[in-house]
Amino acid sequence: MKNKIARKLITYTIFFSSAITLIITALQLYGEFRYDVKGINQKLEQIKISYIEGITHAVWLSDRKQIRLILEGITELSDIAYSEVMSTHSKKIKSGSIPKGDSIEFKVDLRHPYNNNNIYIGKFSVVASLVGVYDRLLKRLWVILLSNALKTTLVAVFIYFIFARLVTRHLSHISEFTLNDTTSTLENPLSLDRTTKKTDEFEIVVSSINKLRRRLHEHIEDLNQQKLYLSQTLHSIGDAVITTDIKGNITRMNPIAEQLTGWVFEEANGRPLKDVFPIIDATTREPMKNPVESVMATGKVIYLSNHTTLVSRNGVEYQIADSAAPIRDKDQILGMVLVFNDVTEQYQLREVAAKNKRDLQSVMDNYPAVIYIRDTNGLFTFINKEFEKRVHIKYATILGKTLYDIFPRDIADEMQHNDSEVLSQRCALESEEVAPIEDELHTFQSIKFPLFDGDDNIYAVCGISTDVTERKKQAEQLKHAQKMDALGKLTGGIAHDYNNLLGIIMGYAEQLANQPGQESRAVKYIYNIQRATERGTKLTKKLLAFSRQKTPDATVLDINELLREQRLMLEKTLTAKIKLTLDLATGLWPAWLDSSDLEDVIINMGINAMHAMEGGGELTIRTSNEQLNAMEAGLLHLAAGDYVVLSIIDTGCGMDNATKERIFDPFYTTKGEQGTGLGLSQAYGFVERSGGVIKVNSEPGRGSNFTLYFPRTHKTISNIPTPAVKTARNPKGNECLLVVDDEQALVGLAYEILTAHGYRVLTANDGEQALEILEKEAVDLIITDVIMPNMGGYQLAAKVKQQYPHIKLQMVSGFADDQENNMANDALHQNMLPKPYTSNLLLARVRSLLDERDTKEILTGRTIMVVDDERDVRELFKLNLERLGCNAILACNGDEATALYQESLESDKPVDAVILDLSIPDGKGGKGIAEEIRTMDPNAKIIIASGYSWAPEMTHYQNHGFQAALEKNFNREEIKSVLEQVLSSS
Repeated sequence: MKNKIARKLITYTIFFSSAITLIITALQLYGEFRYDVKGINQKLEQIKISYIEGITHAVWLSDRKQIRLILEGITELSDIAYSEVMSTHSKKIKSGSIPKGDSIEFKVDLRHPYNNNNIYIGKFSVVASLVGVYDRLLKRLWVILLSNALKTTLVAVFIYFIFARLVTRHLSHISEFTLNDTTSTLENPLSLDRTTKKTDEFEIVVSSINKLRRRLHEHIEDLNQQKLYLSQTLHSIGDAVITTDIKGNITRMNPIAEQLTGWVFEEANGRPLKDVFPIIDATTREPMKNPVESVMATGKVIYLSNHTTLVSRNGVEYQIADSAAPIRDKDQILGMVLVFNDVTEQYQLREVAAKNKRDLQSVMDNYPAVIYIRDTNGLFTFINKEFEKRVHIKYATILGKTLYDIFPRDIADEMQHNDSEVLSQRCALESEEVAPIEDELHTFQSIKFPLFDGDDNIYAVCGISTDVTERKKQAEQLKHAQKMDALGKLTGGIAHDYNNLLGIIMGYAEQLANQPGQESRAVKYIYNIQRATERGTKLTKKLLAFSRQKTPDATVLDINELLREQRLMLEKTLTAKIKLTLDLATGLWPAWLDSSDLEDVIINMGINAMHAMEGGGELTIRTSNEQLNAMEAGLLHLAAGDYVVLSIIDTGCGMDNATKERIFDPFYTTKGEQGTGLGLSQAYGFVERSGGVIKVNSEPGRGSNFTLYFPRTHKTISNIPTPAVKTARNPKGNECLLVVDDEQALVGLAYEILTAHGYRVLTANDGEQALEILEKEAVDLIITDVIMPNMGGYQLAAKVKQQYPHIKLQMVSGFADDQENNMANDALHQNMLPKPYTSNLLLARVRSLLDERDTKEILTGRTIMVVDDERDVRELFKLNLERLGCNAILACNGDEATALYQESLESDKPVDAVILDLSIPDGKGGKGIAEEIRTMDPNAKIIIASGYSWAPEMTHYQNHGFQAALEKNFNREEIKSVLEQVLSSS
């Protein structure tokens, strides 16, 4: 520092002096060069003036000597190197030599006056050389340069010493002072070692520096105070604060930030923000983008989402609300400040509130009723999804609209009236409203109630409307079914009494016919009585077909095949004016039906259709397969599944609603005296007891369509047990029989028939009287009516089975209602002797029963385990097993089944057989449970059960280690047959 400025000053002085010297020297030499050249030109001009006349005269006289003398005198002149004369009549005369360097040449023509003419006699040339001029200039240059260099050096050295004394030493002192200066020494002033008393530039500089240092000291004091205040403020802020530099490295943290991040500032200082402030999305648990990058890239304030979670250093998670802003110096970004706070509690409250709102919205949207809110002006403010779906209008579209914008005026008037009632009465009201849905009027059960604000003022009406259209239809259908059931019981009761009368008439007519020696007229009368009795019997069969709940003669039936077989008979019945069309589906499923009853139904419905087409028409009988889902089946009051559909369609006059309401009522007819009113009643009873339903579509003038749904059966002809027909060759006997009936005439008739064939017959009027007789008499067979006062036939049978198991039983009835059937032993019910009966049929049945060999009751007291995951299935199996005399143990899964089976092995009541569901959803399945049971008991008897009769485990159960397969149709006789087969093998 001490010599740098001085050396620079000397150097610059020398450089500048040398440059000025060179420039001045060059100008000076140039001036001298011009002066010398001018002198040469003047000299040439002088030669022209002084020598041209003498040379012209000498050339004119051809005085060569004179010419040479003159030329030599010219070349003696300084700087003149060469001269010559070229004469027109003699050779060139010259003096000197032509210079090689730069030169100045002078030429002039020689002319001599003669006879008043200037005659050209030659040319005179002079060449001056510049070599002398250059030599003189070069010598002058060195003199100038050396003198100027000496002068410049002396001046520079002088200046150096003067400047070093007066300037550079003070500058060096100032430099050292400032280099060693610190914030702690700002109070020490700068001073120079000088004796001058005058104020000069250095004094001004020193004074300025000292003033600047004082201001800097004051400013630093202010900054320290501000820094302290900033630190105190930062530490006092309730929010967490972190600042970073332009690279995202942390420069400051307050205690709240330390607490939430788990880092102290001393450790976090200089670290990247992402290391100290890791954040994730509370919903997805994915890392979130660091705010530094966004702030630095955009220069804008960034607000993080409401789902931001800060994971602290110790793993604690905080829900935070934060914002990040750039730290600016005008347009330059210096860093970032991040402000955040712990909102975990608020976040949890918001989440709960949001969940409650979502739940409420979800409830509103998924509630199967229409929900809406209208303000006091009748404008819609809210509708749920069900409203959108039903009315086909979007939420955004309906807002601000009224009822009159959506519904017809008459319907809107009714709805608006109900709203007004709610507003005026200030309470909830219930009403029934109708609305057009899918071009059809639907009935809604509406509950409307006012909505109150905080000041107890009504601001809107909320309505919840449930579509009860189908419920009303179902209620009407249920009412109709109950009505038909009541009619069935009524007709059944009538048939019962009527059958008793017919039985008496038929029996005594047979007795009269069997008397020998009858007159021909009496025989004819007896024959007419018997024919009338047969017609009455057919009529009661129709009544019983309507009321009967079971189909005893059902078999697997191909409806297509039956229709093909009956086509000719149908065509003859319908006559030629009715066209019969059979539209039969390919691959029609089989159904479990009584073919005889179905034939009667088709004939009766065909005849009805013929009467409806008096002028002719077409009758179409169509078959199809249909799979009904839960909703479709529910509308028909059926279980979901596969159904065989039989449709009978005519092009007749059709029916009005009043007629459709009564067509299935017994004795109701539109044909006057020509009809009995039992055809469609018989059809209705047949379809109902077959597990199906009959559906009617008809309008006046548009014909009628009767659709019959029958459940599909998975049985085949090969696995249907066919009861053996037993006939008695000799109807006579000597056993003791007990006839029990409350109809005395029938008792007397049976007594006469049986005693006439050798039997000893006892009689009773009801079950209680029969039991009294059994206490005194040994009876082989009891023939009992089903319906009797005091004690009915099935109650009597139960007592006899319990107290006198060796006595055979024959049930007789003209009608058995549901209550009696539920009490029945299936074998007795299936072997029922219907009233009225002939004497031959009675004798054959009695003899057949007495001839039967006693069989051991295999099932009584046996323990059967039922394993199925469906409770209803387990309960149905239990009910059937108990009625077969078995004890039932129920299990819902594999673990429970194996535990109960192990418990039975350890007790004195082992399980005799297991009915096991094929598909149990507990990971093991039916086959896995079977393996566990066989591990405990290799001799276990397991029957596989399933609704899928085509499953390999069902069709080839032996190959899968099962003793039998049982379809889940809950047919008690089939369950009995399978259990007897399995248990008898032991």
